[in-house]
Amino acid sequence: MIPTINDAESTPSSHQHSTDSIRQYELPPQTRTLLPGANTEGLRVHRGRIYAEVQYTKTATVLVGWDEGAGTYRAKLPQEMHPSGPALRFDPQTNTWRVGEPADSGDLIRSVMHRQADSPAQKLVPQAHPDTAAVYIDTRHYVWDTVVKHHGYVVMHRKMRLDDSAGPLSHHAFRDDNGSFVSVEPPAHPIDQPAELLPAWTDRDIWNLYGLQGTEITRFRTEAHRSGGKPQWARVRTDRMENAYLFDELRRWLGPDMDRDMFNRLLEHQKRTPAEWVKHLESVSLHRDTSPPQTPSPPGSTPKTPELPSPSPRQPTPGISETENSITPTYGDQRYYTWDLDQSSFHGYVQMQRKSGLDDSHGPLTQLAFREGARLTVVRPTDYSIYQASVLRPFWRDIDIWNLYRIEGPDIVRFRRDVALHQKPPGWVKQREYPSQREQLIDYLRLWTNPDSPLKSREQILARFQPYNLSVQQLARLCKELSPTGQFKNLINDEVPGWVRTHQERTRLVSNERLFEPFLPEIDAEIIQLRNQGEGTSLLKASLTTPFFQELLRLCGFKRNKHNYLYRTDIPAVFKVDDRTPFEIAQAAAMVPQVLPATGATSEIPVSAMFSLKTAMDFANEGKGVTGNESRQTISGTSTPNAQRILFCYLLDTRNVEVVAGQDNRAYNSARLERTPKDGKTWFPSMKMEGHVSMSPIGFTSRRVWLVNSGMTRAATVEDIHLQALAKATGSNQNPADAIKAHTRTGESNRVEYDELIDEVAKAGKRVIELPAGQEIFSDDIVFPPETITL
Repeated sequence: MIPTINDAESTPSSHQHSTDSIRQYELPPQTRTLLPGANTEGLRVHRGRIYAEVQYTKTATVLVGWDEGAGTYRAKLPQEMHPSGPALRFDPQTNTWRVGEPADSGDLIRSVMHRQADSPAQKLVPQAHPDTAAVYIDTRHYVWDTVVKHHGYVVMHRKMRLDDSAGPLSHHAFRDDNGSFVSVEPPAHPIDQPAELLPAWTDRDIWNLYGLQGTEITRFRTEAHRSGGKPQWARVRTDRMENAYLFDELRRWLGPDMDRDMFNRLLEHQKRTPAEWVKHLESVSLHRDTSPPQTPSPPGSTPKTPELPSPSPRQPTPGISETENSITPTYGDQRYYTWDLDQSSFHGYVQMQRKSGLDDSHGPLTQLAFREGARLTVVRPTDYSIYQASVLRPFWRDIDIWNLYRIEGPDIVRFRRDVALHQKPPGWVKQREYPSQREQLIDYLRLWTNPDSPLKSREQILARFQPYNLSVQQLARLCKELSPTGQFKNLINDEVPGWVRTHQERTRLVSNERLFEPFLPEIDAEIIQLRNQGEGTSLLKASLTTPFFQELLRLCGFKRNKHNYLYRTDIPAVFKVDDRTPFEIAQAAAMVPQVLPATGATSEIPVSAMFSLKTAMDFANEGKGVTGNESRQTISGTSTPNAQRILFCYLLDTRNVEVVAGQDNRAYNSARLERTPKDGKTWFPSMKMEGHVSMSPIGFTSRRVWLVNSGMTRAATVEDIHLQALAKATGSNQNPADAIKAHTRTGESNRVEYDELIDEVAKAGKRVIELPAGQEIFSDDIVFPPETITL
């Protein structure tokens, strides 16, 4: 218990200081410039503290506090609870304060609760409610415990031997910002532990900002908990219309677990006025903690540090394919939903509505999805409002976070809070697997170089870094040098580190082939990826300057033919569909190309082929019965008799042969494709995964043509297949090859016989290509067995 102030201590003479002593209370000039301007009473108010403009030989600024006994302000030191400096009197002529007691002390020494509304100091005295004056307690008559309860209450007891004329027997009180005690109604809940509703608020928080007390605080907690928003009848006090107070309140609503300074910096960056923040406060939604309750530690044990929950695992998501029929307990099959891609939300969510007439067994009534290319991925929604998102990285959309980290729902909320708190990616989140590391790094730079401004598009990020010709390793280094503000360490605006500019100068001369070595594995992987999928654009081309990229194309193996199309001679194989039997090709000792009237994209006669074995085999299976010009133009490049014939899938050995890939030219040589020849007859690969092989008029020898079996697991040369068929005919009246050809001419399927011949070639120890069953096979997957030498 602390003693109360005695009568002697309350007299003005006990606080008398000389005029010279005011100098020790002056604020440094640099601190003074940070304060807001003085009001009409010569006072500056900042973060709940009051400063006065004091004039003597000069004008200075001092921290002041109200002295109830003197009825005026006194200078005080920052560490003091009660002002101990000289009393001040207001000079309305100069709008400043001077050292000395007020001229009419009898008029000023009165209870604050009886002040008139137009009193200059009234605007700076806290009120319990905007329409109710505060009741201050005469501390001379009370004693109290120095231990402040959880909710900020101080329980004060009337001194012994004093009667009711000195005041009630006890008070519940809050201390205002000046250290004075204000009497308030006692609460309906315990004061030594958090409230059950809105535990992030203490009663003093609610009283200090809104002027509420007692039953009004209970009503505030109940309504805010039920509705999730601030009650409209609770109004911010006029003297609390400062960002310092409003930021604390917004933090209690939106991020009670966030670091206070970090949260304040996030809000200060938005440059809103207090009035705008008050308006914003009317629309916030309550952050509700969804973490499981902690089990109390046994008495005497050391409490364990609570572990953060791991990111929620992705549940299987049904694809958009009509052949996928699985239904998970959480998500419905997309075939049962309708949606409008043009109506996606700011955060990238597409709302999917279950089709009418379907019940819950087909999935929930509505669900949300993110769009990725032509697919939709169903995801869990977040549990924050748009107002909370506007505080926790407001310019980051959920789809951008999901795209980089593949997290959703509550994990996105946790991610935003962790990033706002620590200004870096949290340790529990990992970047997803990308088709290329460059794509991953570009998306990382897109997100983290724009933490406090609208995200730039991927194209804008590529344009920013394209002039520097950076490798994947250099982009990774650049990502590590990003600061929390989105700039590079010790740099401002869009400046890049010095080593980046040095590298840029080195790449202006493309004659140094060593500069291209880090890019060669990357472009080789990109070529195969684009060629095998038959579509897409080159991220590497968009990342590099044109002269540098063109030299990279040359060094990685591209050449240009007489038509200025890109071609390669290191593609091991392509797959060609043809209606000629392996015996016809073997007997002619070559596969001869069909001469076309159109100008081709190759140096010699173009022959259409595919880079995907499955695509070619599908054409062969579906092309049965295709005749005449249709077959010649679309598949085989050869004429077809009117009779039905099965189509064969051949593998052509294209090592050291010119191959013009359609996708290679679409991705890397688009300028050439935009220039259409005058006659308009150029025949260019138009289908996905299609290329043209340049053949001389004598064609490919039968040793370079392989027949693939119907199961796509084995291939043998047409020459060996023909020899194997002849060997079976020994001692027989009919040539087996002629019998197979006869069946083929009548339209019957003889694939089994050809498959058996390929297997017999393998048993005879001759060359075959073994292909893995059940896997996609592309041109670059083919490995040829060594040639056999017969002595």
